[in-house]
Amino acid sequence: MDISRCPQFQLYLLTLQMLMLKNQLIPENCDEWCVNASIINRAYYSAYLFCELWLDYVKKFKVKHPWDFKDDEERIGEHKQVREALKDFGEKNMKTELNYLFRLRRKADYDPFIDITSEEVTNAVHHMEKIFNHLKFE
Repeated sequence: MDISRCPQFQLYLLTLQMLMLKNQLIPENCDEWCVNASIINRAYYSAYLFCELWLDYVKKFKVKHPWDFKDDEERIGEHKQVREALKDFGEKNMKTELNYLFRLRRKADYDPFIDITSEEVTNAVHHMEKIFNHLKFE
């Protein structure tokens, strides 16, 4: 599979570009919070979608949507299914990487009054890159 043609990889490249141009992306009369939050959000979603694609393509694992669960079956969110599947398929470290990004993305998306540091942004991109560099489609 040529991952460079997949939207997940394009989102990965966009996230790297956003980090490089971060200071230029900050709107006039704003602080860097909105751009930091956007970079973290993109880092998480590109990594999450990449993991979901890897699980589907390499491990033949498909997430269950809410409507796929039987009435008596415990419903598990799609994001948690991906994290648990990574662990189940021997990729515990990748689950840890994605968990870190998930927690940071929640902070960025739902806590607008809590500062997001430049270090957290850099760390988010680093964790995203680790996932993209580790999971192989061969």
